[in-house]
Amino acid sequence: MEEFDRADWRPGEFGLQRNVEALRLIYDTAPIGLAFLSPDCRYLQINQRLTEICGISIEGHLGRTVRECVPMLADSIEGIVRSIVTTGNPVTGVEVSGQRPGENEHRTWTTYWHPVRGLQGDIVGVNVAAEEITGRQLAETKLREREQQFYSLSNLIPQLVWMADAAGHIFWFNSRWYEYTGLPSIESEPYDWHSVLDPVSRTKADSGWQQALKEGVPLELELGLRGREGECRPFLTRVIPLRDVSGEVYRWIGTHVDISEQKRREEHIRFIALELSHRTKNLLAVVIAVAKQTALYANDIQHYQECFVSRLDALSHCHDLLVRDNWQGAPLHDLVTAQMKPFNEIDSGRIKASGPLVILRPDAVQNLGLALHELATNASKHGALSNTSGNVLINWHVDPQNGRVRVLWSEQGGPSVIPPRKHGFGHVVIEQVVPRSLDGHSKLEFLPTGVNWTFDFSNRNE
Repeated sequence: MEEFDRADWRPGEFGLQRNVEALRLIYDTAPIGLAFLSPDCRYLQINQRLTEICGISIEGHLGRTVRECVPMLADSIEGIVRSIVTTGNPVTGVEVSGQRPGENEHRTWTTYWHPVRGLQGDIVGVNVAAEEITGRQLAETKLREREQQFYSLSNLIPQLVWMADAAGHIFWFNSRWYEYTGLPSIESEPYDWHSVLDPVSRTKADSGWQQALKEGVPLELELGLRGREGECRPFLTRVIPLRDVSGEVYRWIGTHVDISEQKRREEHIRFIALELSHRTKNLLAVVIAVAKQTALYANDIQHYQECFVSRLDALSHCHDLLVRDNWQGAPLHDLVTAQMKPFNEIDSGRIKASGPLVILRPDAVQNLGLALHELATNASKHGALSNTSGNVLINWHVDPQNGRVRVLWSEQGGPSVIPPRKHGFGHVVIEQVVPRSLDGHSKLEFLPTGVNWTFDFSNRNE
């Protein structure tokens, strides 16, 4: 571009020519639209940039009025020129909108209008500068839409969300933050968001936040945040930096996710695992004891196998009931039914069970189940269930005074009973193991008419 110094701008024919050339150069190279209008709104000078508004050439503008060239803008432009001619004051920052002939695109310009005075001080025209801002407006509109979408989404999600500038100063929280913490708006001064952190979390948050700011790296940690009701819940906090095209951090976004329910589930799983381990060990101890005692009284390996497997089945029925009811115990009637079912006499009516609803505690289910199994096994081999005419009555009741449960087993119609000369594993379970484990009293009678068993025990969780 040719340069002009102050000496070039002087009166005289040569100076005037140079001034005109300089003005033409400015008009031709300016990145914005330029024009000079007469007081009656005729184009006396215009550059190519401004002709793009209406699609008419420079020559097509000169000497013609605004209304002839851009009728859709004539009213607003004529009003501005009249105001300048009347007041002598410039008009700046006026947005002018319209469409070029033959196009559907709506376009916008920011315009600046300044009076031009003659030698006598009278206004001889108006200088116009117009910068098209259509693209910028569109970008700003899209940016506002994106920001609105972001804020709307941030306020809808259940997480607590905040934003901070590059230096780490938080300037925005979403609505969930205020709903949970009960803190006033961040516009309040002073604003102490640290107040919702428990003491341990406050130290951890400050240390982690300073390190993230220093190194420009994401941050993740668990923090305890106190709610408006005073309850402190665990939150998983994540903070990430946003970078510009040069790679510099210009903003931070942080989220807090309530993980209290997850923590409760994890704690419940740990509890279940410990409880399962404890119960498994107890069950294994029972199985080992049953295996050893069965071996002591078995006649041979086949006899051992039959007895051991049947007792494991009895334990399995007990555990099925406990698992069904979440290890809270099981109804006594269900236990009797489960233990008698393998002997196929429940439906025939040869085994009758009756009594009020009694929910046995877990250890009572296992121990009483083994006792019932041993009694039924003996009845099927030697007692009332060994023929076709015998029957077994099982009933129970609860002492209203002390809440103890009394179970009665009575066999009738079977072969004449002869008391055994020696006792086996079943007798040990019924008379020793079960009473000792349940704080009970057992009475086993081998009457000529059939075996009777009375068992009184406490069903309370001590």
